[in-house]
Amino acid sequence: MNITSPCIALCKLDDDVCSGCNRTIEEITNWRTYTNSQKQAVISRLFALKNAPQGYARTDT
Repeated sequence: MNITSPCIALCKLDDDVCSGCNRTIEEITNWRTYTNSQKQAVISRLFALKNAPQGYARTDT
């Protein structure tokens, strides 16, 4: 199974986090070498961030 990058081609780094896809610079640069398990962990974090109630602070972990 190949997990597609969450990049949406609106790349702009702000404090080492992309404002387009919300990945950290580490996640972006290592995406190609991540295992599917690591990629799924990133996707899960992004999903949780997207579905967090309004006003919650972004967590970059």
